[in-house]
Amino acid sequence: MRGMRDWDALCMSYGIQLIEDCAQSHEAQVDGVGGGAWGAFGAYSFYPTKNLGAVGDAGALVTNSHDLAELARSLRNYGQSNRYEHPRVGLNSRLDELQAAILSVRLDRLAGWTARRREIAATYRDQIDNSAVSLLASPIAPENHAYHLFVLVTEHRAELQAHLAQAGIESLIHYPIPAHRQPPLGELDRDRAGLSKAEVHAQQCLSLPCAPHLTEDHCSRVIEAVNAFRPR
Repeated sequence: MRGMRDWDALCMSYGIQLIEDCAQSHEAQVDGVGGGAWGAFGAYSFYPTKNLGAVGDAGALVTNSHDLAELARSLRNYGQSNRYEHPRVGLNSRLDELQAAILSVRLDRLAGWTARRREIAATYRDQIDNSAVSLLASPIAPENHAYHLFVLVTEHRAELQAHLAQAGIESLIHYPIPAHRQPPLGELDRDRAGLSKAEVHAQQCLSLPCAPHLTEDHCSRVIEAVNAFRPR
């Protein structure tokens, strides 16, 4: 398994830019470096369900490059350089002031929310004990994971999801179809041996509740329900 330093070195050796998908990794770090600071730039999502969410669609790019930052500012605003001057084709992709104001207030709470997500994940890891389910590998260091989701895998996903629903616990599948099986990506080159692990994971993954507003009682209910599950 490659670490971020390995990916950075690999990209540099081939003269390609490392781009980080940070959509769900707010506050996650590797070797003290936050998401988006390793590569040329990183992209964050502030969709309402993310760890740092607005009340509508929102997102941001982060970069240490002045030139890339200037390019992004231009592309987000119709390719404009100066007012009414458009030297390149751009987008209407600006974060409006209302979303920015909400995110600025919520940003002060993000560290506390992330700490609570990690507490919940640690509790799940410590107390979920059922041979019918498996937990994903623990991060090498606690700060590597922001726990936007807490995912387990089981060969009995439909049964487990129904069992949890009966106990009043919502669960979701992230995601039922792997990216390489989506029609727009069907023509892209990929490993001829296939991506069997990704496909098995898509068939078995299930996300448990893991949000900072959950109380210890909520967590206990989730753990008890998972531990009580017995597949037919």
